[in-house]
Amino acid sequence: MAREGTALVAEAGDPIQAQIWVDALRDAGIAAGTFERGVGAALGGAVTTGVSRYPVVVARKDLVAARNVIAELDGALHLAPVDDPERQHAARRRALLVAASIGLAIMVIAAAARIAAG
Repeated sequence: MAREGTALVAEAGDPIQAQIWVDALRDAGIAAGTFERGVGAALGGAVTTGVSRYPVVVARKDLVAARNVIAELDGALHLAPVDDPERQHAARRRALLVAASIGLAIMVIAAAARIAAG
């Protein structure tokens, strides 16, 4: 799973829910794992119910199938947003285009004001 990259598929609020999802994913033939993220993990596994989160990770190539498995288990509210680098790049490009257009409009208005003022 580490060679092709991993992806966060969902985050459970307790270790039991996370393990149920991991077991279901493994039953579906998807390699999955979970770990504790939060204060308890930093304290060597101290029980910190309600404070820690339990991410479920899968291979990036299995992300869509894993999301479907967890959604079928009524875990749709816990699914992590899908990170789409292509969409993020397009959004940055649009933002840059809008900023450049605003800058150009300001320069044209300033030039027109100078010409009108004499």
